[in-house]
Amino acid sequence: MNLLLWPLLVLSVLGNAVASFTPADTAVHLAFGTVTALTATALVVRRVRTGP
Repeated sequence: MNLLLWPLLVLSVLGNAVASFTPADTAVHLAFGTVTALTATALVVRRVRTGP
C-alpha cells in the first residue's frame, strides 16, 4: 500500500505546486489539497498502527 501512497503524495504535492504558479481554478487546488491531505493522513495512520 505504501508503494502507492508515496507516489500519489508526491504527485499531488507537485500538482498543487504547478497549480499555484498557473491560473488554475480553485477546484483544482482543492482537489490536489484533498488528495495530499488524505494520502499524508493514511501514511501517518499506517505508521502509527504498525510501529517503528
